Amino acid sequence: MTEDQVKGCRLPVTFHQSFIMERQNVASLLKFVASGQGGTDQDISKQTGIPVGRSSGKVPATINYCIGMGLIEFPQKNGQGKKTFELTPFGRVVLLEDNNLSENLTQWLAHLHLCRKKNGAEIWYLAFTEGYKTLGMSFTEKNLKEFIERYCGKRNRSPLGPLIRTYEETAGLRLASVLERGPSGFVRAHAPILGSFRNGYSALFLSLWDEYFPEDRQVTVTNFGSVCFQEMCGWNERQYEIALDLIQEAGAFTIDKQMRPWVLTRSAESKLFWSTLYDELA
Repeated sequence: MTEDQVKGCRLPVTFHQSFIMERQNVASLLKFVASGQGGTDQDISKQTGIPVGRSSGKVPATINYCIGMGLIEFPQKNGQGKKTFELTPFGRVVLLEDNNLSENLTQWLAHLHLCRKKNGAEIWYLAFTEGYKTLGMSFTEKNLKEFIERYCGKRNRSPLGPLIRTYEETAGLRLASVLERGPSGFVRAHAPILGSFRNGYSALFLSLWDEYFPEDRQVTVTNFGSVCFQEMCGWNERQYEIALDLIQEAGAFTIDKQMRPWVLTRSAESKLFWSTLYDELA
Protein backbone atom coordinates (compact mmCIF):
# COMPACT_ATOMS: atom_id res chain seq x y z
CA MET A 1 0.00 0.00 0.00
CA THR A 2 1.42 3.38 -1.02
CA GLU A 3 1.58 6.41 1.27
CA ASP A 4 -1.17 8.09 -0.80
CA GLN A 5 -3.40 5.05 -0.35
CA VAL A 6 -2.72 5.00 3.38
CA LYS A 7 -3.55 8.70 3.61
CA GLY A 8 -6.79 8.00 1.79
CA CYS A 9 -7.77 5.64 4.62
CA ARG A 10 -7.69 8.44 7.22
CA LEU A 11 -10.58 10.77 8.02
CA PRO A 12 -10.13 14.07 6.16
CA VAL A 13 -9.08 17.32 7.79
CA THR A 14 -12.61 18.67 8.28
CA PHE A 15 -14.37 15.39 9.18
CA HIS A 16 -15.44 16.90 12.54
CA GLN A 17 -17.19 19.96 11.03
CA SER A 18 -15.57 21.96 13.88
CA PHE A 19 -17.37 19.96 16.61
CA ILE A 20 -15.38 18.34 19.38
CA MET A 21 -15.93 14.69 20.24
CA GLU A 22 -18.66 14.61 22.91
CA ARG A 23 -18.82 11.44 24.97
CA GLN A 24 -22.55 11.78 25.56
CA ASN A 25 -23.22 11.79 21.82
CA VAL A 26 -20.86 8.86 21.27
CA ALA A 27 -22.73 6.85 23.93
CA SER A 28 -26.07 7.64 22.27
CA LEU A 29 -24.78 6.57 18.86
CA LEU A 30 -23.32 3.31 20.21
CA LYS A 31 -26.70 2.42 21.72
CA PHE A 32 -28.37 3.21 18.41
CA VAL A 33 -25.91 1.01 16.49
CA ALA A 34 -26.36 -1.83 19.01
CA SER A 35 -30.12 -1.76 18.39
CA GLY A 36 -29.49 -2.76 14.77
CA GLN A 37 -31.24 0.30 13.38
CA GLY A 38 -30.15 2.33 10.40
CA GLY A 39 -31.34 5.50 8.73
CA THR A 40 -30.50 8.94 7.44
CA ASP A 41 -28.73 11.55 9.56
CA GLN A 42 -32.16 12.97 10.39
CA ASP A 43 -33.44 9.53 11.45
CA ILE A 44 -30.40 9.04 13.66
CA SER A 45 -30.89 12.49 15.19
CA LYS A 46 -34.51 11.72 15.99
CA GLN A 47 -33.60 8.42 17.68
CA THR A 48 -30.51 9.63 19.56
CA GLY A 49 -31.15 13.30 20.27
CA ILE A 50 -27.87 14.27 18.58
CA PRO A 51 -28.44 17.59 16.74
CA VAL A 52 -28.24 17.73 12.94
CA GLY A 53 -29.05 20.24 10.23
CA ARG A 54 -29.85 19.73 6.55
CA SER A 55 -26.25 19.44 5.40
CA SER A 56 -24.15 19.41 8.56
CA GLY A 57 -24.35 18.87 12.28
CA LYS A 58 -23.22 16.69 15.13
CA VAL A 59 -24.64 13.43 13.74
CA PRO A 60 -22.16 13.07 10.84
CA ALA A 61 -19.35 14.40 13.05
CA THR A 62 -20.15 11.87 15.78
CA ILE A 63 -20.33 9.04 13.24
CA ASN A 64 -16.90 10.02 11.93
CA TYR A 65 -15.44 10.26 15.42
CA CYS A 66 -16.77 6.80 16.25
CA ILE A 67 -15.23 5.41 13.06
CA GLY A 68 -11.89 7.09 13.78
CA MET A 69 -11.90 5.92 17.39
CA GLY A 70 -12.45 2.33 16.24
CA LEU A 71 -15.86 1.99 17.90
CA ILE A 72 -18.03 1.33 14.83
CA GLU A 73 -17.41 -0.08 11.38
CA PHE A 74 -17.56 2.28 8.43
CA PRO A 75 -21.22 2.71 7.51
CA GLN A 76 -22.73 0.99 4.50
CA LYS A 77 -25.08 3.29 2.60
CA ASN A 78 -28.46 1.83 1.68
CA GLY A 79 -30.75 3.79 -0.58
CA GLN A 80 -31.21 7.53 -0.25
CA GLY A 81 -28.76 8.50 2.49
CA LYS A 82 -29.63 5.56 4.72
CA LYS A 83 -26.75 4.22 6.78
CA THR A 84 -26.23 1.04 8.73
CA PHE A 85 -23.43 0.30 11.16
CA GLU A 86 -21.83 -2.43 13.24
CA LEU A 87 -20.05 -2.18 16.54
CA THR A 88 -16.40 -3.21 16.50
CA PRO A 89 -15.12 -5.48 19.30
CA PHE A 90 -13.83 -2.32 21.01
CA GLY A 91 -17.15 -0.55 20.57
CA ARG A 92 -19.04 -3.53 21.93
CA VAL A 93 -17.05 -3.76 25.16
CA VAL A 94 -17.16 0.01 25.66
CA LEU A 95 -20.96 0.01 25.30
CA LEU A 96 -21.29 -2.85 27.79
CA GLU A 97 -18.76 -1.75 30.40
CA ASP A 98 -17.95 1.95 29.98
CA ASN A 99 -20.66 3.49 27.84
CA ASN A 100 -19.93 7.05 28.99
CA LEU A 101 -16.23 6.66 28.06
CA SER A 102 -15.12 7.78 31.51
CA GLU A 103 -12.32 5.25 32.07
CA ASN A 104 -8.79 6.48 31.48
CA LEU A 105 -8.10 3.32 29.47
CA THR A 106 -11.10 3.90 27.20
CA GLN A 107 -10.10 7.48 26.48
CA TRP A 108 -6.50 6.54 25.76
CA LEU A 109 -7.53 3.80 23.35
CA ALA A 110 -10.00 6.13 21.64
CA HIS A 111 -7.19 8.68 21.28
CA LEU A 112 -4.72 6.11 19.93
CA HIS A 113 -7.21 4.89 17.35
CA LEU A 114 -7.55 8.46 16.06
CA CYS A 115 -3.74 8.60 15.73
CA ARG A 116 -3.49 5.48 13.53
CA LYS A 117 -1.66 5.64 10.23
CA LYS A 118 -4.50 3.68 8.62
CA ASN A 119 -8.12 4.43 9.53
CA GLY A 120 -7.29 7.21 11.98
CA ALA A 121 -7.90 10.93 11.46
CA GLU A 122 -5.51 13.04 9.36
CA ILE A 123 -4.92 15.84 11.87
CA TRP A 124 -4.55 13.44 14.81
CA TYR A 125 -2.11 11.30 12.85
CA LEU A 126 -0.04 14.34 11.89
CA ALA A 127 -0.08 15.92 15.36
CA PHE A 128 0.66 12.86 17.46
CA THR A 129 2.22 10.22 15.18
CA GLU A 130 3.96 11.80 12.21
CA GLY A 131 4.85 14.78 14.40
CA TYR A 132 6.43 12.69 17.18
CA LYS A 133 10.01 13.00 15.92
CA THR A 134 9.68 16.57 14.63
CA LEU A 135 7.58 18.26 17.31
CA GLY A 136 8.62 16.06 20.23
CA MET A 137 6.58 15.89 23.41
CA SER A 138 6.22 19.65 23.90
CA PHE A 139 5.34 22.29 21.33
CA THR A 140 3.51 25.56 20.84
CA GLU A 141 0.21 25.88 19.04
CA LYS A 142 2.07 27.86 16.35
CA ASN A 143 4.61 25.03 15.87
CA LEU A 144 1.81 22.47 15.60
CA LYS A 145 -0.21 24.58 13.14
CA GLU A 146 2.81 25.20 10.91
CA PHE A 147 3.77 21.52 10.96
CA ILE A 148 0.28 20.43 9.88
CA GLU A 149 0.11 23.12 7.19
CA ARG A 150 3.24 21.65 5.63
CA TYR A 151 1.19 18.54 4.84
CA CYS A 152 -2.30 19.95 4.40
CA GLY A 153 -1.61 23.42 3.02
CA LYS A 154 -2.76 26.76 4.42
CA ARG A 155 -6.47 27.26 4.96
CA ASN A 156 -8.80 30.12 5.86
CA ARG A 157 -9.39 28.46 9.22
CA SER A 158 -6.80 26.85 11.46
CA PRO A 159 -6.28 23.22 10.39
CA LEU A 160 -6.25 22.22 14.06
CA GLY A 161 -10.03 22.53 14.27
CA PRO A 162 -11.32 21.14 17.59
CA LEU A 163 -8.28 18.91 18.24
CA ILE A 164 -6.94 20.88 21.22
CA ARG A 165 -10.39 21.53 22.71
CA THR A 166 -11.10 17.79 22.59
CA TYR A 167 -8.41 17.33 25.27
CA GLU A 168 -9.34 20.40 27.31
CA GLU A 169 -13.07 19.88 27.74
CA THR A 170 -14.53 17.30 30.11
CA ALA A 171 -17.18 16.47 27.51
CA GLY A 172 -14.32 15.22 25.33
CA LEU A 173 -11.17 13.33 26.34
CA ARG A 174 -10.00 15.62 29.14
CA LEU A 175 -9.81 12.85 31.76
CA ALA A 176 -6.98 11.08 29.92
CA SER A 177 -4.67 14.14 30.24
CA VAL A 178 -3.22 13.44 26.80
CA LEU A 179 -2.44 17.10 26.13
CA GLU A 180 -1.83 19.71 28.82
CA ARG A 181 -1.52 23.46 28.28
CA GLY A 182 1.55 24.92 30.00
CA PRO A 183 3.14 28.38 30.26
CA SER A 184 5.17 27.92 27.06
CA GLY A 185 2.85 25.72 25.02
CA PHE A 186 1.52 22.19 25.17
CA VAL A 187 2.99 19.12 26.81
CA ARG A 188 1.99 15.78 25.40
CA ALA A 189 1.82 12.77 27.73
CA HIS A 190 3.07 9.35 26.69
CA ALA A 191 0.58 6.50 26.87
CA PRO A 192 0.64 5.15 30.45
CA ILE A 193 2.73 2.00 30.88
CA LEU A 194 0.56 0.25 33.45
CA GLY A 195 -0.26 -3.39 34.08
CA SER A 196 -3.96 -2.52 33.96
CA PHE A 197 -3.52 -1.25 30.40
CA ARG A 198 -1.81 -4.35 29.03
CA ASN A 199 -4.98 -6.00 27.70
CA GLY A 200 -5.83 -2.77 25.88
CA TYR A 201 -2.38 -2.44 24.34
CA SER A 202 -2.42 -6.12 23.41
CA ALA A 203 -5.79 -5.74 21.69
CA LEU A 204 -4.70 -2.65 19.76
CA PHE A 205 -1.28 -4.09 18.87
CA LEU A 206 -2.80 -7.30 17.50
CA SER A 207 -5.48 -5.35 15.63
CA LEU A 208 -2.72 -3.40 13.90
CA TRP A 209 -0.95 -6.69 13.20
CA ASP A 210 -4.18 -7.94 11.56
CA GLU A 211 -4.21 -4.89 9.28
CA TYR A 212 -0.56 -4.79 8.28
CA PHE A 213 0.66 -8.39 8.53
CA PRO A 214 -2.46 -10.60 8.27
CA GLU A 215 -0.58 -13.63 6.89
CA ASP A 216 2.41 -13.48 9.25
CA ARG A 217 2.84 -15.23 12.58
CA GLN A 218 6.26 -13.66 13.04
CA VAL A 219 7.26 -10.01 12.57
CA THR A 220 10.46 -8.20 13.50
CA VAL A 221 10.23 -5.13 15.71
CA THR A 222 11.82 -3.19 12.86
CA ASN A 223 9.15 -4.27 10.36
CA PHE A 224 6.42 -3.47 12.86
CA GLY A 225 7.87 0.04 13.02
CA SER A 226 5.96 0.82 9.81
CA VAL A 227 2.76 0.66 11.88
CA CYS A 228 4.00 3.63 14.00
CA PHE A 229 2.73 2.10 17.27
CA GLN A 230 5.65 3.54 19.23
CA GLU A 231 5.23 7.04 17.82
CA MET A 232 1.50 7.31 18.39
CA CYS A 233 2.00 6.20 21.99
CA GLY A 234 4.74 8.81 22.48
CA TRP A 235 7.21 6.26 23.86
CA ASN A 236 10.98 6.53 23.73
CA GLU A 237 12.99 3.38 22.99
CA ARG A 238 13.16 2.23 26.60
CA GLN A 239 9.45 2.85 27.21
CA TYR A 240 8.63 0.93 24.03
CA GLU A 241 10.68 -2.06 25.19
CA ILE A 242 8.91 -2.04 28.57
CA ALA A 243 5.53 -1.86 26.81
CA LEU A 244 6.44 -4.80 24.56
CA ASP A 245 7.40 -6.81 27.65
CA LEU A 246 4.03 -5.89 29.18
CA ILE A 247 2.19 -7.12 26.06
CA GLN A 248 4.25 -10.31 26.08
CA GLU A 249 3.27 -10.90 29.74
CA ALA A 250 -0.38 -10.63 28.70
CA GLY A 251 0.15 -13.51 26.25
CA ALA A 252 -0.26 -11.63 22.95
CA PHE A 253 3.12 -12.71 21.57
CA THR A 254 6.54 -13.92 22.57
CA ILE A 255 9.73 -11.96 21.98
CA ASP A 256 12.98 -13.54 20.82
CA LYS A 257 15.55 -11.10 22.18
CA GLN A 258 18.44 -13.26 20.99
CA MET A 259 17.68 -12.10 17.46
CA ARG A 260 18.62 -8.67 16.15
CA PRO A 261 16.21 -7.07 15.53
CA TRP A 262 13.88 -8.72 18.02
CA VAL A 263 11.40 -11.19 16.52
CA LEU A 264 7.78 -11.22 17.73
CA THR A 265 5.84 -14.48 17.41
CA ARG A 266 2.10 -14.07 17.65
CA SER A 267 0.28 -16.31 20.12
CA ALA A 268 -3.25 -14.87 20.40
CA GLU A 269 -6.05 -13.06 18.57
CA SER A 270 -7.09 -9.48 19.24
CA LYS A 271 -10.70 -10.44 20.10
CA LEU A 272 -9.47 -12.25 23.22
CA PHE A 273 -8.10 -9.01 24.62
CA TRP A 274 -11.00 -6.80 23.57
CA SER A 275 -13.36 -9.06 25.49
CA THR A 276 -11.20 -8.81 28.64
CA LEU A 277 -10.31 -5.14 28.19
CA TYR A 278 -11.37 -3.97 31.65
CA ASP A 279 -10.61 -7.11 33.64
CA GLU A 280 -7.44 -5.76 35.22
CA LEU A 281 -8.65 -2.29 36.13
CA ALA A 282 -8.73 -1.62 39.86
